[in-house]
Amino acid sequence: MACILKLPSADSKGVITFTTQERDRFILYSKPLQEKILALKKEWVIGLHHNWHDYKFRYNPLFDFSMAGEEDLKEVSGVPFPLVPLDACNFVPEVFKPAEGEKFWDILYVARAVKFKKIPEFFECVRRLYDSGKRYRVLFICPIPPYKRSERKTVFYDIRRVYDSMFSEEEKDLFTLLTIDYRYPFPFDMPTLAQFYRSSKVFVHFADDERRCRVAAYAWASGMPVVGMSPVGSLLPSELRKEPYFYAVGNYIDFDHATPKAIENFDHARAEGRASQFFNLRSMQERLIGELKKVFAEKGLSYGSGAEFLSDLDIRLGRHILPAQHKNSIDMPFTDFIDLLQSKQDDLDRVAQKTIDPEQILEEEYQTQNPSEPFIGIVRRIIRKYISFGL
Repeated sequence: MACILKLPSADSKGVITFTTQERDRFILYSKPLQEKILALKKEWVIGLHHNWHDYKFRYNPLFDFSMAGEEDLKEVSGVPFPLVPLDACNFVPEVFKPAEGEKFWDILYVARAVKFKKIPEFFECVRRLYDSGKRYRVLFICPIPPYKRSERKTVFYDIRRVYDSMFSEEEKDLFTLLTIDYRYPFPFDMPTLAQFYRSSKVFVHFADDERRCRVAAYAWASGMPVVGMSPVGSLLPSELRKEPYFYAVGNYIDFDHATPKAIENFDHARAEGRASQFFNLRSMQERLIGELKKVFAEKGLSYGSGAEFLSDLDIRLGRHILPAQHKNSIDMPFTDFIDLLQSKQDDLDRVAQKTIDPEQILEEEYQTQNPSEPFIGIVRRIIRKYISFGL
């Protein structure tokens, strides 16, 4: 989505980022929209937040900088491009922190019911652990998206049926599958989610190709060791991609050995504390400002005054402007959002005074200014969608 990091002021441009979702769904397919964004650059420095690694990246000077891990982008022609080596996963809320006391769950996994999270492989690992006599307490928190027939190839809708077929009622007393089909994809507020982390020993992550994942960052910030494939460890500095912080596995059978080892030594990660310190929120916010100042300096610009919005970046940097998709989206047409940024300085001034989440305020302003009956609203959305795609 668009994430406002700093508002324009009399002596400095503002900073706003879009995600690769907006780039790929709207911007690249619409010449009028590209022209709007070029006009926006008179008052804004524009970044691109990469929601996934890209080894076939093509630099587009429409964006003034990219936000991604240092190892997550490879420009196909070798052209250098401005990079802010941070993304949403670096900005872990302060409520995720190491905690003393007894842990209730041995294993925690938090993942949406999408197939790239490799949930069946996770179930099979727990099955093998139980068969070997290791009766661990397991908690799996799994938000489930609303059912869409068109998404059956990518969403694991059969999760409950598979779970019921693989585990006995006695085993389910130990293995809690918490499927949640409301407020997708974030059913819990952060303090509630953090409580589950603080009550668990080890975090596991079964995706085999996900490099920088928010849920693993929450675990490291909470002082927990993480067991996962090597790409998961890319969020850590290279010197911390090792035990007791990260137990890297090469295949799914390796989880059977690495997970018990991590459980046995789980408190070492908290005691040594280097991984949790890496996710200090204030330090990351200061680092982001320093990186943005470098981008401004390279463009001959001054990073001057202007209200900054550095809260909730773990969510705000990665969500989208899409019509009423889910809790992690802003419900307004993308083109109208750009127009608000260009022409409604009064709205931006109100944003500066009111909130730590400026995009939601702009959404509320839009909804107030564009009331409509339900059917008319749907028709308008369809029309705007086609305009956004330049059709």
